[in-house]
Amino acid sequence: MKSENQNKIGAGKMSSFERIEKVPPLKMLLYISMAGMGMLFLVLTVMFLVKASEAATATPFLLPKLFSVSTVVLLVSSFFMHQVPTFYAQDDLVPMKKHLLRSLVLGSVFCVAQVIAWYEMVEAKIFFNGHPAGTFLYLLSALHLLHIGGGLAFCSYLFVKTNRAAKDPIRTLVFIRDPYRLMQVQMLRSYWHFLDILWIALYFVFLFAL
Repeated sequence: MKSENQNKIGAGKMSSFERIEKVPPLKMLLYISMAGMGMLFLVLTVMFLVKASEAATATPFLLPKLFSVSTVVLLVSSFFMHQVPTFYAQDDLVPMKKHLLRSLVLGSVFCVAQVIAWYEMVEAKIFFNGHPAGTFLYLLSALHLLHIGGGLAFCSYLFVKTNRAAKDPIRTLVFIRDPYRLMQVQMLRSYWHFLDILWIALYFVFLFAL
């Protein structure tokens, strides 16, 4: 006979609070950090838009072409990163490490492209303390680049661990049965996609505001 609780509508379903309680502390810390970063970038973006509108009579300048190139590069890296947890779930570390390496290389290319784009802005006489909107353009892109650096460091760490585990069957078995490692892989993908979405939003704001 079913118990009274089982007969209730919605019985067995966890409430939102219960689901939050089941989130591992490290994941929760990541989500809170991403929320904080999102708020910071939102405030700075609003300030950028204000300065861009005030600078309507100032010398106009075009968005560096490498910003567009770096956006495509980051999207491709996010495509590879998205598949990493799938390969982990399939116990297939060889393609997993390849995709981590591709994401790592493309992320590094993104960083180099961003730095070159700053030189392009300098050549266009757009300095950090010059053009009213230039200050926030440098600041927003530099802050995003800083967070990309954190993602690259984490990606490098997981690549080294995955590459080492893939060379030995015993290490492979331990690696793919480690719930903590699975959580790291999921956290890296979430963080990478967050940075990707954040940059795309910034890119379109830059594109239409300048």
